[in-house]
Amino acid sequence: MWFKVDDGFCMNPKTAMLSNDATALWLRSGTWAAQQLTKGRVPANMIPMFRCSDDSVQELCDAGLWEYDADKDEYVFHDWADYQPDGDEVDAKRRKRSEAGKKGASRRWKKPENGKNGKPMANAMANAWQTDGKCHGKPMANAWQDDGKPMANACPVPVPVPDKKEEEYYSSSKEMTLAMFQDSTELTAADSMMRTAYPNLDLQDAWNAFSVSHYARISTVGDWIRLWRGWCENRAQMGGIPPSKPHVHTWACEHTLKALHLQSQDDVTDMASAVKKANELNQKEEPQ
Repeated sequence: MWFKVDDGFCMNPKTAMLSNDATALWLRSGTWAAQQLTKGRVPANMIPMFRCSDDSVQELCDAGLWEYDADKDEYVFHDWADYQPDGDEVDAKRRKRSEAGKKGASRRWKKPENGKNGKPMANAMANAWQTDGKCHGKPMANAWQDDGKPMANACPVPVPVPDKKEEEYYSSSKEMTLAMFQDSTELTAADSMMRTAYPNLDLQDAWNAFSVSHYARISTVGDWIRLWRGWCENRAQMGGIPPSKPHVHTWACEHTLKALHLQSQDDVTDMASAVKKANELNQKEEPQ
């Protein structure tokens, strides 16, 4: 689904004087409304998700790009229906694409051989493997037979057979949906860390907003954890929720590595310099 932006947006009198923050809010909320098919309506409780200030919201209202619906506590895009497709139109396009995909798959797997006999491709492939009764009285031996007789213990199979899907599910490179991540042990561990770091943060409320924003995303478990931790930290900062204790820089923490222009702790070759840099960062942040 697309959120349509006019190519004259940058020079429009309503937008030319907008701040970058207000412009970003308009764009982010617009893509969200298009994705969620809200008909251009943005609930007020969703505004913090777009990482903006109250001033940015007021700018959009003052410019006439947004209107506030006090009865529903929502912000409404001006003239949304004149430029953006409605939900029925989007649903129709999605159904059309789905049907086209099904027809394509049907043609792919049931294509007549040479356009004559009308047999499915799968049958044609099976026929190709059949032996000619005039030339051979017996079928050819397969990979597990010797002269038509089964081979004893040709390839022992481990018992129980490993479940490949189960192995892939826990792989760090395995991509998963939001629902899969929600049921993972990795999320449980990340939640525990967030509760320790920000005991006053409402994790359930944070998760509800996070799931609305990322419901269609598919990522690796590592990416999911980074996204979730970053979301919680940003939400805590916007809500003025302090961490339980200040971060103490170490030779291997990301701030020290960044100051030393290194990618990971494996790149540290001078431990003394790394420790010194960590101490400098800690002293710099001590209250005077």
